[in-house]
Amino acid sequence: MQKSILFVAFVGLLAAVSCNRFYKSPDFAERTKDHRTVAVLPYEIVITGRLPKDLTEADKTKIEEAESVAFQKSLTNMVHVVGGRGKRKLTVVVQPPEKTLQILKENNISIRESWNADPQKMAELLGVDAVVRGKTIKQRYLSGLESIGVDVAANVLSWFVGVPGLWIGTRTHDVEATVTILDAKTGETLFTGRDEVAVDWTRPANEAVEQINRRICRRFPYTEK
Repeated sequence: MQKSILFVAFVGLLAAVSCNRFYKSPDFAERTKDHRTVAVLPYEIVITGRLPKDLTEADKTKIEEAESVAFQKSLTNMVHVVGGRGKRKLTVVVQPPEKTLQILKENNISIRESWNADPQKMAELLGVDAVVRGKTIKQRYLSGLESIGVDVAANVLSWFVGVPGLWIGTRTHDVEATVTILDAKTGETLFTGRDEVAVDWTRPANEAVEQINRRICRRFPYTEK
């Protein structure tokens, strides 16, 4: 009996932890009733751990910005594929990432600068009712970056499959991903979803990115039955 009680308590604790990974404003429906369009910004990419000595700053920037756009485009796609799955219907239009990137470029805002830009100013610039900001924290860059349209030096690509002394044992690493929806009028958080996933970095980059975004998009709040 005591074991059963402990088991139930443990399951309840896990459920509570899981619920804490997602937050939606209590008055989300009221605050977003007039929302028609949202834009997904390029993801902020945070790499932890030791970097290879021969990785140039130019290569580092190129790789991070390629991943940033890859996550942005994947999230936009996953919102349509997963967010509005089944009988659920999306209540907003998600601005095409190509348009978002073009507007940023025309206004001399780099991908990296967009990571920390004021959300209200970004929403006004993009002509949307809310912006979706993403962030990933991980230990290494994605492998197979050619699958998302970036070409880097061979010495950088060789690091993806492991460098002696840096990565020992498994090639699977934990990735923490966070997606936040920010209101254009107030800049306040309307929704936050956070998830941690294990990704095998030997797979093509597009597959790894989609795995990360898919689980968060299952809770995308701009939907109705």
